[in-house]
Amino acid sequence: MKVIKIYNKQFKILGRKIAYYRGLKNLSQVQLAKKVGISTSYLSKIERADLESISLATLMQIALGLELPTYILLKFNEEEEF
Repeated sequence: MKVIKIYNKQFKILGRKIAYYRGLKNLSQVQLAKKVGISTSYLSKIERADLESISLATLMQIALGLELPTYILLKFNEEEEF
């Protein structure tokens, strides 16, 4: 359980980034989830950081759906506010 807590902040940043870029693309959660091939409820959990893990494959699909390089979602800068 301690390992999960260490990454909690990063999961929150990741979720905020996904929601932010989804908004820039004018996509609803339903639209992005459908484009990516995941459920809307799972995407919602990712954006709210209400999960314990996310696969790299899912993250890559989300980045592809947002038309972003995956590293944009994975780059964590402490000064960024998402």
